[in-house]
Amino acid sequence: MKHSSILMAVLAFLILSCGQQEKFDPKIIIAGKVANADSKELKIYLQQEIAATTIADDGSFQVSFDAEESENYYVSMGREGFNLFLSPGDSIFVEVDKESFNDSFKLVGDHAAENTYLFEKNQYYQESGIGNMMELMGMEKDAYFAKKDEFFATLKSKLESKKSQEELDPDFVKLEEAYFEYQPLLFDTQYPMYHAYVNKISQDSIDFPKEEVKAKIASMDLGRADLLKSGPYKGLIDRRVSDEISEIMKQDTTLRGSSEGYEKARFMAMDKLLENPEVKDQFLYDFIKSNLEYRGPVHVKSSLEKFMAENQSPKLQAKLEEIKQKWEPIMPGQDVPDFNFVNIEGDPVNLSDLRGNLVYVDIWATWCGPCIAEHPHWDKMKEEYKDKPISFLTVSIDDSKEPWEKMVKAKNMDGLQWFTENAWKSEIAQHFMVNAIPRFLLLDKEGKVIDPSADRPSGKIRETVDKYL
Repeated sequence: MKHSSILMAVLAFLILSCGQQEKFDPKIIIAGKVANADSKELKIYLQQEIAATTIADDGSFQVSFDAEESENYYVSMGREGFNLFLSPGDSIFVEVDKESFNDSFKLVGDHAAENTYLFEKNQYYQESGIGNMMELMGMEKDAYFAKKDEFFATLKSKLESKKSQEELDPDFVKLEEAYFEYQPLLFDTQYPMYHAYVNKISQDSIDFPKEEVKAKIASMDLGRADLLKSGPYKGLIDRRVSDEISEIMKQDTTLRGSSEGYEKARFMAMDKLLENPEVKDQFLYDFIKSNLEYRGPVHVKSSLEKFMAENQSPKLQAKLEEIKQKWEPIMPGQDVPDFNFVNIEGDPVNLSDLRGNLVYVDIWATWCGPCIAEHPHWDKMKEEYKDKPISFLTVSIDDSKEPWEKMVKAKNMDGLQWFTENAWKSEIAQHFMVNAIPRFLLLDKEGKVIDPSADRPSGKIRETVDKYL
């Protein structure tokens, strides 16, 4: 880029001078210049989107957000993206040319050394082929271990080299060292399943030290609260908890076959395995948060109440309460706006067109495997209730009409097939906080909410429907 070094130096100074304050500053600033941008959208993710901005016509951008502690963020710009390890008060400037992304990527500012390493790590991850899970896991055992060991040995060397050249944040180093320790083991837990799938063989026929891997997981210290930001560490704890859940369900078969039984078994497993209150609270929080965001307060009432009564983290309590409050406008009894759609014939239609009937809504997309898997159950239920005052409405949130129209016609999908513009940002998806599909809604005859996250047609929805008919 022309005059890039001067531009970076000047802008970095301006940004950093705003961030260097003696008192605690929660704000993080990410600014930069993007040449040949293929997308004007730039988004920041921490598990989910937390901030966004538009890249200006001259390629410049700036986005800021508040943070409570150091985190590993993901910055998405069109087809490309990168990770940034940042702390409250940090400011960093990014310069990149999208036509030569890897060669042009430059950073100036707080944690520049750490984030340059992260970028190089990701480059090596892609170039080494370790990121191609099907290829890696499809290898025979000896080749797999050789490939894996070479990758982590090289990566360790890269970190040691960076540490010898610059002083790195101790928290950052700890997380990277945890990656070296736990990610290889996490790969090992995945190998039998992937290898069997790729090579179309049974897992039992695979020559792999499964018991040795299981023993390593069993001997792990599950009380490392200082590693709760390590993805591989948490992934292995999840694996350990899942194994314990399976054992619990073997002993108590009454827990099988229901979400309530699984939830009870998970709580039992965590009570047994996670002795550190901080670690246990975090894993319970993660589980409840995921269910709360997808199913809402009604479906996680007992586990939410249990967590609020027993956990030792007011901060986690407050976060769950915040999510719970977001569901208030769509709780049972609330009115539903009269959303606009287009039917398969191309005609404009409204939700109010179905007033007088119960309305069972399936929010789906053609690319969603679990959505497609529900279609036979949906069709069966629709046939069962064909003479009842209930409308079965499918709403596609595909990015465009073409794949939806093609599938509906190819599969002769009858009934109410409607489409909404703007996909995840459509009015219905935004109103009902749809962040995963399939998502089912049940509305009463007056257009009020019965259940904002209803059971699937393959589940127990008939009990609720029969109650309101």
